[in-house]
Amino acid sequence: MSEYDNVTTPDDILKLAAGTTGLSEVDSDSWRDGLAIILDEINTSPAFSESGRERIISDCVAALGRRLQVHDYIQSHPEVLDTPVQRPLIVLGMPRTGTTVISYLLDQDPARRSLLHWQCVDPIPPATSDMLRTDPRCLALLEKQRTILDMITAAKMPLPHWEDADGPTEDMFIHNQDFKGLSWDSYLASPRYAEWLFHEADMTSTYEYQKRYLQVLQSTAPGTWSLKMPSHSVHIDALLTVFPDARLIWAHRDPYKATGSLGNLWKLPKSMTLKPEAMDFSAMGRNALAQMQFHVERPLRTRERIGDDRFFHMYYSEMMRDPIDVMRRIYEWAGDDLTPEVEGRMTTWLAEHPQDRFTANSYSLEQYGLSVDRLQPVFAEYLDTFDIELEAAP
Repeated sequence: MSEYDNVTTPDDILKLAAGTTGLSEVDSDSWRDGLAIILDEINTSPAFSESGRERIISDCVAALGRRLQVHDYIQSHPEVLDTPVQRPLIVLGMPRTGTTVISYLLDQDPARRSLLHWQCVDPIPPATSDMLRTDPRCLALLEKQRTILDMITAAKMPLPHWEDADGPTEDMFIHNQDFKGLSWDSYLASPRYAEWLFHEADMTSTYEYQKRYLQVLQSTAPGTWSLKMPSHSVHIDALLTVFPDARLIWAHRDPYKATGSLGNLWKLPKSMTLKPEAMDFSAMGRNALAQMQFHVERPLRTRERIGDDRFFHMYYSEMMRDPIDVMRRIYEWAGDDLTPEVEGRMTTWLAEHPQDRFTANSYSLEQYGLSVDRLQPVFAEYLDTFDIELEAAP
């Protein structure tokens, strides 16, 4: 009998997280609603394999455990909340629009501070500036990743997304500790959680938690934050409530290509939690379309309210052709100094990380029950508003 067999409520997860961390005091109840939806789905839907259900519960325990640790650290070091998070540079847009590349290029600037992958896995205690990439926790995760990459390379498996342990990650992996992050949706069988997240969830608490998390990390390793998460575009109002001086980079790409790529991104995580017969590609296509619609319509409406000057528009096609020129324009728009040394570091990173270093991904809209004709009305306003270069048919 597994310790996860009778896990049905958020309190059950809290008890398990307390058992793994030795901590039980949590800062608020804002995490409960999202977690309750996740648990209800995995306990009532026949789509999940036994190992898949256990994987999701294990991830929930780990996410809440990190939150317990962050809160405990703040209780012991309340002064970390005295230092503001000033003028963060935040990349948003549709998923699959080149946000990962831009976050890695920004990470080449020593004056900036990135949210590193390993610090969303094991954040406490926060690392100092000189240990950000040599902390034993970071090195251990890098070694684990090398084993995984060796297996993937040997099998010539396509890899739609990869993050090094010592490289930038998405803010979503902070948001998932408030159980309001799309990372959870990628493992689930139905769009119920995503629909709740877009329609009902109060994201202000999530951004407030993110701010505290960043304040903890920057207390020992300061710098101007460069952050990214495509779905910030769905929640810009809540983001600016907590980070009013944020500078927003809106990443744009052919929405037809990006929608097919999003469906392709979900194949691996869903295959890890769902029974083979529950892998419904048409349902994944419907969910991808619904999410992409939010990712273009919400920021368009917000742009009307707050003005276009709050955004730098980064086009995927330009980033692929001349990324350094794009970076120069971003720095000029942001009022920051791009030194020759930093530009050289960016150029070196690009040379060492070609886009085709992993086996190419192959996918199409038709795999997910979609077509350009079906998507056209959804993206008409977006394509009329911005000069987006369409790519080859996905």
